[in-house]
Amino acid sequence: MVTDAELKTYAEHGYCLVRGLIDPAKMAAVRERSMDMIDATPEWGEASFHWLDPQEAKTKAGKPLYGSAQSPSRYEDVFKAVAENPALKTAMSKVIGDDVRLYTDQTGIKHDVVCGKEQGGCSYYHQDSWYWHIDPSQGCNVWIPTDKVGAEAIGLAIKPGSQKGWALTEHEQYFDDPKIGKVIGDTFTPFKRHRIPRETIDYSDEIIFEMEPGDALFFSNYTWHRSEPNRSGETKMFYAIAYKLTDEAIARQG
Repeated sequence: MVTDAELKTYAEHGYCLVRGLIDPAKMAAVRERSMDMIDATPEWGEASFHWLDPQEAKTKAGKPLYGSAQSPSRYEDVFKAVAENPALKTAMSKVIGDDVRLYTDQTGIKHDVVCGKEQGGCSYYHQDSWYWHIDPSQGCNVWIPTDKVGAEAIGLAIKPGSQKGWALTEHEQYFDDPKIGKVIGDTFTPFKRHRIPRETIDYSDEIIFEMEPGDALFFSNYTWHRSEPNRSGETKMFYAIAYKLTDEAIARQG
């Protein structure tokens, strides 16, 4: 589970890595189902999937190609088995310090088609509370790969200590390359994401994590983090899950 040393790292540096928290077989099942959904995407609702620009990336059958699935644990047990895994929930409770509940979850696929792109499927440094507006002491995120990852292969990078002071840094908007957005009918509408301006960042102290399927990287929703590009030539995938304190736990903390 989560050791005292790992909890200390989280408290001081805004992250901790717990090896082998989730059974790799469960992560393999998430990957298998997610790959199956590429050619037969379930009808979960218009907001359930984020799509790559169909002008730049399509399935082998010529259909839109999704890049992420939003809140998949609401719809299928194979995802719920990870997002609400007892070991994960227990670890989250230790990290945050009280009773917790699932807040949101998202699977992300970094397809092999992005490998030749300049961005390569990477994400840039950002803080999740820029999107969620959760009090910094009340939430925690975890990033779990379904594949072996690292530098050049979608590994997550962290700026240790960037959560200190619980301050949100100003973000700018940008389009992904290829663009990501919504597909309604035959219409693709791209949307912008948020990042900390790259020219303001000192990368000298960042940590890029080599991880195996089922390893779990916890970080606060104020911790600066980004993902490496996918230069592996293979499709890679991760599961990002966020927890927060229950209402009862928040009331206890006053």
